[in-house]
Amino acid sequence: MKVQIVAELAQGFEGRPEQARLLLRAAAAAGADAAKYQLVYADELATPDYKYYDLFRSLEMADDVWSGLSSYAREQDIELHLDIFGSRSLALAEKIGARAIKLHGTDIANIGLLDEVAQSSMQKVFLGAGGAHLSEIEEAVSRLPGKKVVVLLGFQGYPTPTETNQIARVGFLCNWFRSARESVELGFADHAAPDSPLKYALAAAALGAGATVIEKHLTLGKAMMLEDHESALNPDEFKEFSHVMRDCVAALGEVDDSNGFGMAEAEDAYRRTIRRHVVAAKAIPEGTVLSPADLVLKRTAAEQPITNLNDVYQKRTSRAVAPNQALLVDDIK
Repeated sequence: MKVQIVAELAQGFEGRPEQARLLLRAAAAAGADAAKYQLVYADELATPDYKYYDLFRSLEMADDVWSGLSSYAREQDIELHLDIFGSRSLALAEKIGARAIKLHGTDIANIGLLDEVAQSSMQKVFLGAGGAHLSEIEEAVSRLPGKKVVVLLGFQGYPTPTETNQIARVGFLCNWFRSARESVELGFADHAAPDSPLKYALAAAALGAGATVIEKHLTLGKAMMLEDHESALNPDEFKEFSHVMRDCVAALGEVDDSNGFGMAEAEDAYRRTIRRHVVAAKAIPEGTVLSPADLVLKRTAAEQPITNLNDVYQKRTSRAVAPNQALLVDDIK
């Protein structure tokens, strides 16, 4: 299993090109696999009478700035992901070579935009599913045939109450989309408070439930109070977060269908070390058909002992065995 860690930069660039570059550079240095911004055009999001319309306008940047960020992402060896909200932002994401786009939870039932995305050249699509119903998620996925879809659970609650994360939904949807697992992944957008002891634990729980993508907010510095800083980590914290998530994935490991699950050599050695030896519980005459009453497990000094009781049950002894003596291979036939 691998995890993709997405640094959610959101609106933290505040419409400033240099600030956007600093955030991207910080994301790469902090170990993120991808950096995601909201590609905002005010007229795609709101009408001029909306109370935050002017804020959205302040977040707009020229197309060549976004193109430059795409080039800078390649220099920094990090994927560029973009939230898109309409035809214009989708077209620019395609043009500048963004590696993935995300549809915000508000657009998971936006059929027209979903169909445009389906017809676009974008191959990887994140579906923000915070607040979405199962029927809406199914419909959205069905409208994106041939795309690599990440259903991204989690929502920003300013703060998000711990018990409302419902991380069990990750496992539920993993099973729901099991037949389409090659094309549908589950992700979790973590919005734990930066000062909470759960700032790593919630994302780790999501990994255990089956998530393969973790999105986490990154800010240049919490004291700066940039846009969307409320649940963000600073670069040093994010770097530690990245290490912890990758260590969690390493600890989850892989399982095969063999009798030993494909356990690591270290655990197999531990197994061999802890196994006690098959020992005679009493005097056992030659020719005895061994049963549980004849045997116990103890540690002994025997160099080649039998450690599995099932290897001797119903076997006949080839010679007499004294009480408290380890059984050896030559003792049974």
